[in-house]
Amino acid sequence: MRRRAFIAAGAAAALAPRIARAQFTGPVLQQLTIGVSVPLSGPLASFGKNVVQGVQAAVNETNRFTVSLRQSFGVRSFDDQDNGQIAVTNAQIAQADPSIIGMVGNLTAPVTLTALPAYANANFAIVVPTVTADVITSRGYRNIFRLPTKDSTEGQLMARTLLPQHAGVSAVALTTNGAYGPDVAQGFVQYAKSSHHDAAVVTIDANHIDPAAASKECLAFKPTHIFLAGKPSDLVPVVEALRLEGYTGAFSASDGFYNQSTIQNYAKLLDGVTVASVMPPLDRIPSIFQLLRDFQGEVGSVNAFSAYGYAAAQLLIFASQRSNATTRFTLLNTIQEQPSGFSTIVGQYSFNFNGDAILANIYLYTIGKDGFTFDRAAIPSGFVV
Repeated sequence: MRRRAFIAAGAAAALAPRIARAQFTGPVLQQLTIGVSVPLSGPLASFGKNVVQGVQAAVNETNRFTVSLRQSFGVRSFDDQDNGQIAVTNAQIAQADPSIIGMVGNLTAPVTLTALPAYANANFAIVVPTVTADVITSRGYRNIFRLPTKDSTEGQLMARTLLPQHAGVSAVALTTNGAYGPDVAQGFVQYAKSSHHDAAVVTIDANHIDPAAASKECLAFKPTHIFLAGKPSDLVPVVEALRLEGYTGAFSASDGFYNQSTIQNYAKLLDGVTVASVMPPLDRIPSIFQLLRDFQGEVGSVNAFSAYGYAAAQLLIFASQRSNATTRFTLLNTIQEQPSGFSTIVGQYSFNFNGDAILANIYLYTIGKDGFTFDRAAIPSGFVV
């Protein structure tokens, strides 16, 4: 997912409307609205629109095949222009609309952090579909619920999955001093050290990258495994320098590498490298087969932004259905209590006190000339086959 910053309430409830698949067209007494605050103009508009598409698709699916005669769901989108103050204003406007029972957003960490107090003051459950930065769930707010695995946990899961259980591997996590990467690298090294491996973080200046110098700094640790935690445009030049210096050990990479530009620009250099992603292989999830077909039929190609937008809407809808919540306060309490979690298109969710997923997971892919090939989940389960 991009870092600038990226089936009902329980399993039985999820299946019930899908089995029935009886389209409801009768009168509805009440509409409950999901608010979405994301950039709909400016450089990030395409990503924001993907999130809105996902939310709308989930709402449409619910309204088509609902078993409730008492309510339907709607969507109200707000353009935050990736600006924190505009996001605050959006939250205040949404508060004045009594039909809005929960919010989805925002797209980047700074905007999310700025708007959090406004969401809390309005008793809005805010479901975060794309931001993975650790900081957004470290402020003590009880109304934020993050869907993608946070950065430090991604690093820990990557080390746990790739490094052998016995000591002996010397690992380096290479990152920059930018917004994305340091938390992932620290999580990787923390777990590696706890497993009795030699491990260190090498941080380079994102504004003045010297590949040769960075390569020498990495090689000083005599690594046999180098984890690339950051963006390809920053770190791939160092990979090239490492190859020239004779490094023959393993590479792995963080979620920042899981995008088509990596394949287009670096597939040959990174051939065989394992890449982490918060995005599960949707076509390998049996429980959402029909749901995914409906989703694709509505939006075409599904990406991480639309998939997590869809899941965010599912979470709010299922919480409302579970408790018959028609107010934002009741909905917020339902998600906080979460007795059995919520099953969505991207995974099963229960949340800890801070608002991160208790069953956080990542998915590992291998880079090849034809794209990414799914390898395995860091934590195996029956969700993905």
